[in-house]
Amino acid sequence: MNYKVSIIVPLYNVGSYIKSCIDSVIQQDMDDAVQIIMVDDGSSDDSLAIAKGLALEYHTITVISQENKGLGGARNTGLLNAEGEYVLFLDADDVLAANSLSKLIEIADQNQAEILEFSAKGINAEGQTVYHISNKTTSPKNGRVYYLAVRYMNSACNKLYHLNFLKKYHLFFKERIFIEDFEFNTRVFANAERVVATDLVGAYFLQTPLSITRNNDASKITKMQSDISQVIKITADLRDQYEGKAYHSFFSERLSFLTTTLFYQLFKRRASYDEVIKLKKELISQNQFFCDHPIFDKKKNLFRMIILKNLSIYPLLIRLIR
Repeated sequence: MNYKVSIIVPLYNVGSYIKSCIDSVIQQDMDDAVQIIMVDDGSSDDSLAIAKGLALEYHTITVISQENKGLGGARNTGLLNAEGEYVLFLDADDVLAANSLSKLIEIADQNQAEILEFSAKGINAEGQTVYHISNKTTSPKNGRVYYLAVRYMNSACNKLYHLNFLKKYHLFFKERIFIEDFEFNTRVFANAERVVATDLVGAYFLQTPLSITRNNDASKITKMQSDISQVIKITADLRDQYEGKAYHSFFSERLSFLTTTLFYQLFKRRASYDEVIKLKKELISQNQFFCDHPIFDKKKNLFRMIILKNLSIYPLLIRLIR
């Protein structure tokens, strides 16, 4: 069957959200042009049973079950089974905006886009908007110019990707890391030649306390820091494969953001000065300490300029905020 778009929905213990998520896709105004791929990633709840029940009801749904490979691994399985012209990643606790999909595809088609970024709203459990990110371009740009000039979200879920583009450059997610979206999109934008943005709201993202960026679980925080360090190395190695001013600025900003985020995480959990200095020395010894390039995130850029470039004031700040 010729699908216009494949919606990839990873499932991991999200039984209470699945029906709302899938309903938001089924109720789009695209009839049978949408392929829904639900990848159960080793759930221990009723997620798989619910997904199979929905597949019996709707013939455009494919359900795949696998041992746990993390979010990136589940998305990769979806990509390997996608048949649509475009791919959209949708987390099971999120929903598409009503009748937005056909409009997004129309914009992508008109611009021959390899990537279309669309607006998204973050909502809480009560349905209240907690953030709304929006931007717009008038014509396609290559990924490096677009990233430095426009900027939208690091998420993979506010983007429509052309499947042939992803296949051409063998673009898949790194598995079992927390910041798979950022790492994936670094390679995506490095290779893209036609990126466009629309301010049309395409999805609503549920914000919960379980998000890793809002979670105080010590093991998850430690893994996040380890993963950021890993992605700094991956990104630095990738940078060496590209030449040109636009690539230099693109990778410099990405690396500066990663380094700043890593130390910002340490600051948030009140890590000791010895731990902070030890990490800095390790990164410097590996040529992986990047903090000279300004970054788009204003709060983190302020942290970069005031604290990261002057770590001698770190102990004083920690004492002041305790």
